[in-house]
Amino acid sequence: MTDPALGQSGYFAFGSAVPRRYYYHVPAVVRADSPVIVSVHGISLNAAEHMVRMRQEADRIGAVIIAPWFDRTHYRGYQKLLCRDGETRADLALIDMLEDASERFGVDTSRVYLSGFSGGGQFTHRFSMFHANRVIACVTCAAGWYTFPDATSPYPLGTAPESGPAGMSPHPQARKVPMHVFVGSRDDRVEPYLNMDDDVIAVQGVGRLMRAKRWVKAMRQDRKQHGGADVTLTRLKQLGHDFTKAMERNRLDARVVESFGLSSSKETIDA
Repeated sequence: MTDPALGQSGYFAFGSAVPRRYYYHVPAVVRADSPVIVSVHGISLNAAEHMVRMRQEADRIGAVIIAPWFDRTHYRGYQKLLCRDGETRADLALIDMLEDASERFGVDTSRVYLSGFSGGGQFTHRFSMFHANRVIACVTCAAGWYTFPDATSPYPLGTAPESGPAGMSPHPQARKVPMHVFVGSRDDRVEPYLNMDDDVIAVQGVGRLMRAKRWVKAMRQDRKQHGGADVTLTRLKQLGHDFTKAMERNRLDARVVESFGLSSSKETIDA
């Protein structure tokens, strides 16, 4: 361990041309096999809030929290892994951050629990498809749209071979990653930044709730046919598209941890 960060929260940045920046929380006791939870922000770029909202649960279960910050200057379009400049890879940036955290905190980050909200939910399920070897389980919360398990459609709409970032194909173990989807029961509004391309609407419908339902159905059918881990869907009651309310009213932090199988809540959580 190179930094005395036990029991602390903070922020690290490294790199120059395309910086790697992340917020972290480290529990008081860390072992090499301590769980590592990555929480990815949406377009509000609230990486610090993700870390703060997750750290109470992290302390309870002894997990390290990593919350990457994909700034607008360098990482526009990070949700699709390959950014809009056609060169910057947000997925590889996260891997760099995890390797940095491993060196600093003395924890194994080769495989992590991955969660994200809104644009972060887009990032997480796509990262899991292409880097399944690094993901123990994935939570996608209120994603705006999805990459469907359709090998006839090119990425990011589908998973056609060699159509992913830099010509990648989905990882051979992609279907083995358990997927958990959370979405608000009222998250069905059409907003200015929601992808409303005709090809997306044709397959996924309109609104995050409908799109979550259709994606989960498609993923379950694909995994039933080819074999794979479970894909679950949880509707959060009386919730629109709001990360802070999801945490405060619907206890999304506890739900994420429980869906990862890291703990069982001692009290009933009303979805």
